[in-house]
Amino acid sequence: MSIRTATRRLPHLHRSSAASVANGRRSFFTLPGGGSNSQTLTASRTLPYGRDELYRLVADVDSYAQFVPYCSRSRVTQWSAPDEAGRRWPTRADLHVGWGGLNEEFTSRLRCVPGVSVEAVSGDPAGASSSASDASAVFKSLVTRWSLRPLTAQPAGASTEVNLSIKYQFTNPLYAAVSAAVSDKVAALMIEAFEKRAREQLGGRR
Repeated sequence: MSIRTATRRLPHLHRSSAASVANGRRSFFTLPGGGSNSQTLTASRTLPYGRDELYRLVADVDSYAQFVPYCSRSRVTQWSAPDEAGRRWPTRADLHVGWGGLNEEFTSRLRCVPGVSVEAVSGDPAGASSSASDASAVFKSLVTRWSLRPLTAQPAGASTEVNLSIKYQFTNPLYAAVSAAVSDKVAALMIEAFEKRAREQLGGRR
């Protein structure tokens, strides 16, 4: 994800500032971890819906601002060619996030495997280059991956395991200090928000 940074000012490194991130403003990408080592957060949830209908929600990146914590704006800017069924999938999108005095717009490279996964990549996860074209002022790299695994026969009595993985590396350990208050909550918060979205869009099921 490339980032166009509206302001480069770091939030003050007080615990009260970190707590306000956790309890107040929406902050989709405030993640824990050091500045030099890659960190990974994971969460999973089993939902009573079919894989294909859940995948449509995951791949609807234009709607992320409506339910993903803490994304204030989302817009797909590039689509794939139609597949055999005539469906097109997002391949690039802009996501705007903000907390405290820091506001940034991430340009994500999207990798969609229909019915299986949606992965958003920014920076250089392999660490091969320190000057990647989509380098971020906050993250050296950030990879968010949603994956789906059907647990029962589809669609009757459908049940699907939803897995979320967030792998990231900060450019500066100061960002880790700012985000420490929400370090163990980000992935769980995101998957809870997705479960709520599924209930709203697909109806409540037991």
